Amino acid sequence: MFRPLVVAVAALAAMTITAGPAVAAPAPAQTGTTNTCANPVLATGTTGWSATGGLTLRSSASGHPTAQFAFWVLAQSPTVVVTLPAQQVSAGQQRSFAADVQLGGSVRAAVAWFTASGARISGADGAPVTGTQTSWTRATVTGAAPAGATRAVVTLTANPQYASWLKATACTYTTTAAPPVTTTTVPPTTTVPPTTTTVPPTTTVPPTTTVPPTTTVPPTTTVPPTTTTAPPNGPGDGTQAATLRGWGPRVDGDEFDGTAVNTAKWGVYNSPGHNGKGLRRPSQITVNNGVLTITGNSVGTTGGMAMRDGRLHGRWEARMQIPRGDSRYHPVLLLWPEAEDWPVGGEVDYAETNAAASDVDFFLHYSAQNKTTHASKVLDLTQWHNYAVEWTPTHIKGFVDGVQFFSDTNPAHLPPRSMHQTIQLDWFPNGTTPTTESRMNVAWVRIYDI
Repeated sequence: MFRPLVVAVAALAAMTITAGPAVAAPAPAQTGTTNTCANPVLATGTTGWSATGGLTLRSSASGHPTAQFAFWVLAQSPTVVVTLPAQQVSAGQQRSFAADVQLGGSVRAAVAWFTASGARISGADGAPVTGTQTSWTRATVTGAAPAGATRAVVTLTANPQYASWLKATACTYTTTAAPPVTTTTVPPTTTVPPTTTTVPPTTTVPPTTTVPPTTTVPPTTTVPPTTTTAPPNGPGDGTQAATLRGWGPRVDGDEFDGTAVNTAKWGVYNSPGHNGKGLRRPSQITVNNGVLTITGNSVGTTGGMAMRDGRLHGRWEARMQIPRGDSRYHPVLLLWPEAEDWPVGGEVDYAETNAAASDVDFFLHYSAQNKTTHASKVLDLTQWHNYAVEWTPTHIKGFVDGVQFFSDTNPAHLPPRSMHQTIQLDWFPNGTTPTTESRMNVAWVRIYDI
């Protein structure tokens, strides 16, 4: 939960502040290089602009050379994400997206490509840029729309100080290259008769001595957590909802059968911790013997990671075991909105607990007010269990070891857009006694179509 914020009434008397983000409106498809950002300088309102991590308003773009208004965010979280107006695209187009930003700190522009059904295909990040509270800085990202892409969602991600302002305006979307046109050349029809050639017998030459390759420098070694304790052996598969309910073949997931996190599949957090408490560091995540382990240490340094590819509807199942630990560490398996538009984009915590608990919770978050529906199940978390969620256009259901324990069929509660899997060990300090090291172990994540 964010800390409360006190703002002088006189300073904001002429401003309209909203706690919830606006819904991004797609812009018309573009050709050529004309700017097609739907609402570049917020001339009449904030349509298409939204943010997470703070209170938002439309106010003066002081000091900007061309814009009169800007989108302001008053930071109430360590991370602020501004979503710009969405843009229709065509596969193969080379695109450039940019906006002017004013803040004390760094900001990075990014673009995510989506299908017509709302499934995220891939994304690209621009280079981080550093700005000040008194000057405007340009943040840019470029990329080619992949096959199947019909919509681009552009974001600006920053880590401002609490209660500081981030301002953005003058978004520019241009096409720098049209999709390539494929031309097929038909070869001439003249047939050249074959030439008869007598090949003499080949003299066998002894093989050349193989010179060993130049010594390859191994990749940088990942620093392990303070204490490494092997997870219990033999996680296996257990009783799966997928098997009992006939979910069919897996379409995605990770068996964690390597020696490190597959960073082509997962984005590993390197940032402040949950709600700004502690740190999330890649060094706290290890993969050994077919098990991924996240360790949280005594000072709140822990880890988390998010799958790069999301989907609109589907079934997810993960096998997790939690050694007895500190109640201030919360292991969680969840689905997070691809558009980063929490809370309106929803959140599905299909297995959330703490390392000292004897039960597991399911939380479905919905609406701009971050309302929830909830269920709980008593469980020995020190044993391996399978946690699953089924998301269809009509319901969300939760399962443990194939047994349903959560269901919500209210259409207003279901996520509106594509979601992706994340795995997190979150730290909730209470400031009274030292935290003890805690862990969560995950044997696999498996994803199925509906």
